[in-house]
Amino acid sequence: MKILIADDHDLIVDALKSAISQKYKGGTIKSAKNKSELDFLLNQGEFDLLILDIKFGQDNAQNFIKQIKKSHPKLKTMMLSSLDDKYTIQFFLNAGVEGYIIKSDSIVDILNGVGKILSGETYYSELVENKLEQEENNIVLTPREKEVLGVILEEKSTKEIAEQLHISEKTVEMHRSNLFLKLEVKNLAGLVKKSILLNLLED
Repeated sequence: MKILIADDHDLIVDALKSAISQKYKGGTIKSAKNKSELDFLLNQGEFDLLILDIKFGQDNAQNFIKQIKKSHPKLKTMMLSSLDDKYTIQFFLNAGVEGYIIKSDSIVDILNGVGKILSGETYYSELVENKLEQEENNIVLTPREKEVLGVILEEKSTKEIAEQLHISEKTVEMHRSNLFLKLEVKNLAGLVKKSILLNLLED
């Protein structure tokens, strides 16, 4: 059993190493404090499980989790983060992680997660399950709404969107208003953030 912990908090890393070593004897546990160390260790050999914080050092796992899952398809991944909003959780579930645990959860939750994920199951703590159950109805966008959203993400103006999609500016504004309603956001910044977190433009 080879486990890699990616977290820049020494106390958390030491506590995890101690608890995991006591419960799962005979394994190898290494740690990384930033993305460079993480990449280096992943390239040195195969790990069975990656325990990954979302924000560690200057890095954010949202920017590279999909690449890790693609480059290391056999690697199981368990997120361990203080971020507990459902959109962040859903982002990582959509990215293919096998588990998600909140740092405020007990060490028992973490150890249970390690065991289940290593045995081929998925594991989400009770708090995460509750967050997911609170999820509103799935957001369904029309093909045109997806087109408009895609161009919005390119930071185009209303006029530029209208010209690119060959529709009127009034129609663009109507689609944008519908997107605000469907995603329950109040401005473009919120629209961009939520659409990215929910992977709304992915097939």
